Amino acid sequence: MKKRLRYFVLFLALLLTEILIGAFLKGGFIRAYGGDILVLPLLYAFFRILFPGKGSFTERILPFLLFLSGVCVELLQGLHIADRLHITSRLIRIIVGSTFDFWDIACYLAGMLLIYAFLYFSHIKACDNS
Repeated sequence: MKKRLRYFVLFLALLLTEILIGAFLKGGFIRAYGGDILVLPLLYAFFRILFPGKGSFTERILPFLLFLSGVCVELLQGLHIADRLHITSRLIRIIVGSTFDFWDIACYLAGMLLIYAFLYFSHIKACDNS
């Protein structure tokens, strides 16, 4: 239960950060790339709320699967999936996205590396406390 609470707090903090970036920043590096970098850690925290246990899936495979999912979404944007599906809802178009950008994939990679760094340093800290 304690682990779920930690990931819930992390999820809320990342979600709030994403909302603040989207609402208040109109340009610059953080607006262009920061939100995309934080998407994978946000999703990882969400999944860890649901699946808090340790194991190779949550610690090794899940971050990579989230990265692959981001790449797939980006490729679908390149195929103009929102237009092909005749999506008119502004909110859904924002979530799905409408333009392919290679740099988004690079940001997802950076987000995945952040997750792995977090896990690595968490293990070091856990070993130090033993």
